[in-house]
Amino acid sequence: LALISAAGEPEAIDQIDGLLIVPLDGTAITNFQELRDILYVFKRAKTVGYSDNGDVPSSWPFTQVDQAIGCPVHGIATVIDSGGTYADYIVTASYAGVMVFNGQYGRPELSWKIQGFWFAQDRFEFKAIQMCVDTISKSLYLVLPDRRVLKGDYSEGMDPMKIKWWPFSFDVRISSVAITNTDDIILGADTRLVS
Repeated sequence: LALISAAGEPEAIDQIDGLLIVPLDGTAITNFQELRDILYVFKRAKTVGYSDNGDVPSSWPFTQVDQAIGCPVHGIATVIDSGGTYADYIVTASYAGVMVFNGQYGRPELSWKIQGFWFAQDRFEFKAIQMCVDTISKSLYLVLPDRRVLKGDYSEGMDPMKIKWWPFSFDVRISSVAITNTDDIILGADTRLVS
């Protein structure tokens, strides 16, 4: 169930007309992202899109985008503190890999070169994934379920054939990543996770 506020009034949610009922399957909504005037709603393994028809949100038509691919809670890459939209697509993490989403998921996955490495990550810990895109240095940073950091260099293009990947380990287990001031990368560590 998603609650949609009145336009320009984030605290004004109608208890009937402000509801979107995402197809019920026993799993929770994990993320939302607007792209090209469509509100995409993500679950761990499902993606649906809603089009604003100018009427109340409960009347918005929806489209099943993908019934097998979604993303975890922090599975949409932020773009230097500006939200998740980068150019005309978003970058998501899913059980299948790191993917470009432009209304449909691009294949092969951005992470297809490291598919074995990706599939070795603990699916039950995908809630720990967090991503951000540095558009200046053309880099993608991910906190992985095992609390390492994965860097993707896309200086030759956001293309699965050209992106280069490096995993990094630290003396602490990383819990978050952010990019501020266009070039400052901030890694957060949870001291309770230190082994």
